[in-house]
Order: sequence, then structure tokens, then C-alpha cells
Amino acid sequence: MPLPVRYSAEVPEMEEIWSPVGYFRAQTSIWLAECVALHELEGSPSDDELEQIRQALQLSTEDLANLTRAEGHETNKLLRLVQSRLTVELGNLIHRGNTSSDVLDTSLALQIIGSLALLSADFEELAMVLASLAVQHEGTLQVARTHGQHAIPHTFGRQVLGWYAEVERCLERIERARHVISVGKLSGEVGTNVFISAQLEERALADLNMRTDPAPTQVIARDRHAEVICLMAVNAATLCRIATNISLLGITDLGEVQEPFDAEAQQGSSAMPHKRNTELSERVRGLSRRVWSAAQEELSASVLWLERDISHSSTERFTFPDTFGCLAYSARLTTKILSGLVVNSDRMHANTERTLGAIYAARLLNAILEGGQASRTEAYELVKHLAQKAMDTGVPLQRLARDEPKLIALLDGADLEELFRPDFYLRNIRVAYERAGLINGD
Repeated sequence: MPLPVRYSAEVPEMEEIWSPVGYFRAQTSIWLAECVALHELEGSPSDDELEQIRQALQLSTEDLANLTRAEGHETNKLLRLVQSRLTVELGNLIHRGNTSSDVLDTSLALQIIGSLALLSADFEELAMVLASLAVQHEGTLQVARTHGQHAIPHTFGRQVLGWYAEVERCLERIERARHVISVGKLSGEVGTNVFISAQLEERALADLNMRTDPAPTQVIARDRHAEVICLMAVNAATLCRIATNISLLGITDLGEVQEPFDAEAQQGSSAMPHKRNTELSERVRGLSRRVWSAAQEELSASVLWLERDISHSSTERFTFPDTFGCLAYSARLTTKILSGLVVNSDRMHANTERTLGAIYAARLLNAILEGGQASRTEAYELVKHLAQKAMDTGVPLQRLARDEPKLIALLDGADLEELFRPDFYLRNIRVAYERAGLINGD
């Protein structure tokens, strides 16, 4: 697997799928499925002969070492090894009517399907952690930020809820990818079923829980593979967004969250002992770039000459292992970060006061409009002047508003102090929770 050991060791199931064991196991499963289909359709090979074929398809460590040497045609080497263990009659049943692309493309689809199953479990676990965190902090006051600037009060749980909803869409994308790639092609040269019957192809693929590619060429068209990788690139972007937000909330000046940090084992810097960097989130952000670059690779690989060329093959040896390895590792690392996330609710509350009440300017504006004595432009400019004066001078907006006779007159008796309470902004927070299915609307 191309992933460095420090990452691949954390996703051993994914590593196995893309290792020589998984690579050749997927190929031999196709030949076995074809022989089983022959048995079911024609009665030959017999049950005993099928068992002989199963045994011949078993590969030892030594077999795998020989097959993975960068010499000759891999599928041909595998075919000749298997046939050497069988009688000529049985050996000739293996790969009958196939091209190497039949085996390689269908086995690649099987590897991708297996990888998607692992990713589905990883993203399910991440969704569960996010759901729990969102519910736990439903009422934890935090200032929302747009363009990096304070906007209005909301809650940290509501922020996390957005991440949860996005991860739920990641699961939908994984299912979409599984559907797109769950096709095989056992139709021989340029996909025209010259030497293998359509019935045999369909039966063998059904045994592998796959559909037939309706109109393949020599290969399964790479638009399918490109769609899968592009869907996974979007999922990588979701993980990157979550990680980026954790890094932003963790900068010293905000200090609202902290990644899990083992003070006994970790060092934030070799030169600055006080550092507690968001290094795990930064790792997730970095790995997302590898997945995005893989999307570009596979989009290019989808443009093959006529019925096929082999320009896709070399890059795909990296594209798929890297994409699924990086994504599985990143999903598990994001789950680890969120499971141990330190939430500094006091700091969040304190940060809501940093603009001296300016975050309540929208409430003040709407209260004036409700009085009906000023145009929106007039009210907006008045409140803007006072809010920005508060931030520039350090005088709280509530005090400036109280001392502005024109504004008091426009409020038409509204309780000024009440306009500066965060509760108003949180009154409908639960709507999104209900829509996301995390709380009951009753």
C-alpha cells in the first residue's frame, strides 16, 4: 500500500484490500465465480472438480512474492500458475473467453466495493460521535462567525450539528459510489461476448453481487471510477472542513476548543515547550489534498483511446489505494479528535463579550424597525455607527444606545436591556436538531 506505515498501520483492513493478498484474491474470486456459473448452467465442472479448482486458486506467500515481481504480465503469470495445478481440461476452464481486463477491472470493482464498506463503517462512527457532541452542547453559548468576524450568538452544539449533517451526506455519497461501481465485465474482447455467453457472464457476476456493465469496451468505462473518486474527494473536503474549524477554534486567541493532548508523550514544538498545536487536525487537512489530486488523476484516466488504452493502469495503482487509505485514516483520526475534544465553554462565553455587545446590533436594528418610525436605511446607519463606535472605543453598545436620544425615541418603549440577551437568538436552535433527526419535535 503506498500509504506510509504510520498511517497504513492504523487502517490494516484497508491495507489488506490493496495489498498483494487482496489484489490477487479478488482476481481468483472471479475465475471461481465463472466456474461456479458453468457448473450451475452446464453441470460441468462437477462438484469434485470445483473443489480442485478452489484449491488451485489458493495462493501461498511464496506465490504472492513471485507474482508481485515487476516482471511480465501479472494476470498471465497468475493464470499459468493456477493452470499448472490442474489437468489440461480443468485448466482450460479458467479464463475461458476472458481478457485480462475482464479480470482486472472486475476485481478492481470488488476491491473498491470492499473499501467503501470499510469507509461506511468509519463515517457511521464519526456521525455517532458528532451527534453526541451536538446534543451535549446544544445550549453551550458561542458566537457565530462569518468572514472570521463575530456575527450573532448561537451554540457550539449548533455548529457541530452542521458537521454532523454533512457527514450524513458523506454516507449517502458512499452508497452512491457503491452503486456506481458495483458492475463487472466478463464479456471478453472489446466487450462483445464473442467467446463467453451473456448468460454465463450474468450468472457469474450475480454470484459476486454485481451487475453487468451494459455497454463496456475492452474495459469498464472510467467515468464510473472517476465518479467514485470525485465523490470521495467531496467526503475528504468534509473532513477537511471539520478539521479546519477545529484548528481555527483552537488558535490561542480564541481558545474555544483543544485537541486531545497527551502531555507525557506529546510535544507541540521542539523549541517552544508551551505549544499545543492542532497537529492532528492539520494532518487531516493535509491528507485531503492527496485525495483531491487523485480525483484529477482519475478524471484524466477516464479519457481512453477508442475501445481502450492502458494509460489509466499505472496511475490507478496509486489512485485507489491512496484515496481509500487516506480517507479511512482521516475519518478515524477525525473521530479520535472529536471523541477527546476539550470544549472550553467559559472561553466561548467570554468571547461573546469581546465586541462589547455589538453582536446584538441586529436585534437593536429590528426593534427600531418594529417601532415603525424610521426607514430601514436610517435605522441601519444609526445602529452601525453606534456598534462600530463600541468596538472602536471600548464603550459597550448598550450604554451608547441608552445615551442616544434619537435611538431611544425610535425604540418606542422597547426594553433596551432585553435586546442584549442571547436567549432571543437561541430560541429556534432546536429546529435544526429536529430536522436532522437528533431530537423529537413533539
